[in-house]
Amino acid sequence: MRGWRSWCAVGLVAAMGFPGAAWAGVEVDLLLDKLVEKGVLTHQEASDLRGEMAEFKDAGNKQLAKEIVPRWAQSLTISGDMRLRSEHFWRDQTTSATKTRNRSRGRLRVGAKAKVSDQLEAGFRIATGTNTDPISTNQSASDSFDKKDVFIDQAYLKVTTVGTPLEAMPLTAWGGKFENPFYGTPMVWDGDLTFEGAAVSLAAAAGPVKGFLAGGVFPLEELGANGGDPTLWGGQGGATWAVAPGAEAEWLNALTLKGAVGYYDYANLENGVDVHESSAFGNTGTVSGASAPFRFVPRNDYDYNELNVTGEANTKLVGLPIRLHGDYVKNVAIADDDEGFQLGFKVGTADKPMAWEAGYSYQRLESDAVFGLFADSDFGASGGTDRSGHVYYATLGTLNNSTLGFKWFVTEEIDGTDAGVDRLQVDWLTKF
Repeated sequence: MRGWRSWCAVGLVAAMGFPGAAWAGVEVDLLLDKLVEKGVLTHQEASDLRGEMAEFKDAGNKQLAKEIVPRWAQSLTISGDMRLRSEHFWRDQTTSATKTRNRSRGRLRVGAKAKVSDQLEAGFRIATGTNTDPISTNQSASDSFDKKDVFIDQAYLKVTTVGTPLEAMPLTAWGGKFENPFYGTPMVWDGDLTFEGAAVSLAAAAGPVKGFLAGGVFPLEELGANGGDPTLWGGQGGATWAVAPGAEAEWLNALTLKGAVGYYDYANLENGVDVHESSAFGNTGTVSGASAPFRFVPRNDYDYNELNVTGEANTKLVGLPIRLHGDYVKNVAIADDDEGFQLGFKVGTADKPMAWEAGYSYQRLESDAVFGLFADSDFGASGGTDRSGHVYYATLGTLNNSTLGFKWFVTEEIDGTDAGVDRLQVDWLTKF
């Protein structure tokens, strides 16, 4: 009986492929109902036919998609996010009265990834921003509704060892312009920074411990015949440890520890690099030029070789995620104003409507602890180094894939004349 029903289903599905098939589903239902009414089919047989027709149709659609859509496009994924921001500054200076500033900003990022093969991925992302600022993808509402610039934020090839004899120890290599390959905090690497050059990472697991290594070389300037191109060399090693999976106590069962040590060596900075600020973003050095990009040259005897230790602990209490984190950096190439640290916590996760998270951190970053061009652009009036202060934030899940966030910075210069800057950001973020 199943055989002739299947052939009936094939015939009915074929009929749905002819012109006017938009109505074919309704007509087939009417036909099956009539056959049941005449006693040709039982109710159960008609129900079975409808199920088999759905199977035939689904299989046919998948096959048709494979034949029509190119293979590379079948693996293409597109994603992005849009953020609307209202931002407010209150700035105290020793030489003048309190100054305020208000602005509206927006950010758009859209990217695509194509799985060219099991081992090769090609990707790109475009984003708003400016071509002189590597650590911001914001555009401000200004100049009477002018058009906003969009630039290439990522463009890379990524190779992995998945599906090869080396799969047991996953190796990944990037080339081009890509996301930050290092684990850390915005104290050292601003969240909008994308690296250019080549990088590799290696992962390995041993029971509850998962280790990782990452390293790369990243050109900062190409000086042509002058030689001595400024270049960043970086390496990092670390591990994640699930302390007691399966433990009866919730906090212990969920407890994971993660830590890493990195070393970042800036070579040939004395030959100068282009920067987006007319000041030295907190570093000790000189800036020249009449407009962006400006030229930064550090003090004659200064270099930036950063030793960075980062760690965090994650757990749960009464179902609520809790994260404690810390970051320490020291510029081992100099002897003064060479250290920075950050300590903080986060509670909750705003991953669905009405879910929330909140957190706090304290940061102190001396003037030459890191190369300030790449440090957090939000900490203080315009980011950089030579700052200490507090960050408070809270985020609420609103609609699906959308959040409303508040972040409050209370900062002051360590060695400068600025008494302090308070900065409030109110963000609506939607991911797609």
